[in-house]
Amino acid sequence: MNAQTLPEPAKLRLQSHFAFARLPFRKAVAHDEMFDSRAQRALLQGLGLWSELHGMALITGPSGAGKSITVRKFTRSLDESRFRVIPFAHSLSTHTGFLRSLNRALDLPMRQHNSDMFDQAHRHLTAHGPDRGPHPILVLDDAENLRPELFDVLRRLTSYAMDAEDRFSVLITGTDAVLRTLKDPAMESFNTRLSLVHTLRPFNLEDTRNYVAFQLRQAGARDQLISDAAVRKLFQASGGTPRRINQLALHILIQAAIAGIDTISADFMQQHLSEHPLYEAATAG
Repeated sequence: MNAQTLPEPAKLRLQSHFAFARLPFRKAVAHDEMFDSRAQRALLQGLGLWSELHGMALITGPSGAGKSITVRKFTRSLDESRFRVIPFAHSLSTHTGFLRSLNRALDLPMRQHNSDMFDQAHRHLTAHGPDRGPHPILVLDDAENLRPELFDVLRRLTSYAMDAEDRFSVLITGTDAVLRTLKDPAMESFNTRLSLVHTLRPFNLEDTRNYVAFQLRQAGARDQLISDAAVRKLFQASGGTPRRINQLALHILIQAAIAGIDTISADFMQQHLSEHPLYEAATAG
């Protein structure tokens, strides 16, 4: 359960119990309210440099590590007079579905044959030279389920004038599972097109401490609502993944409100993490 799925009376009760100005550990966070870990700052810097080089970039990392929100912050920071961001909600099923999703993202008409849809998308994307408007960046999220032949479609789409220049860029994100696909020797032609490959790792303990403090500060909570030793337990159970930290921290806050407790100790954290059916193995002992 996250803050977005709590019924309104429950949200109000939780806010009232801890005197929160707003709920912490929310799922939906504006990019300008994002906590910047060291890993996320490094990724943003790398993307900034890549945007000037153009080409294809691959961002990997565990589910919930913050890839999507970091990419969203990056794309929102781009100068719209120089870059045109195209979010690509792709179909995972077939070659045809992939091309239809791409043409839909480009606001192009549907065609009967795959070859016609490919040619149409290719003409549209490669028409944007240095002196012909903002440079397109195609953003393809959740790519871990793409089959090798669909990566090859992307490779062929980027071909222009015998690879003399990059008329558009592609930013691909996915969990580490995407690396298993790309390590196949048959993917060598695609891999050589990647000008940036970056893995976003989960928070370390210091980042987790800072993240929890940031969330509680944003909520208007008093200092040490969650003790440092309790944060260490939270880090161990979550593995430092922001989405898991959010999930577990909210779970603990709910349990504390139910118990009428206003300070979360390491013992309270350990007890309720150990009872959590999804995390008991991670906190055993």
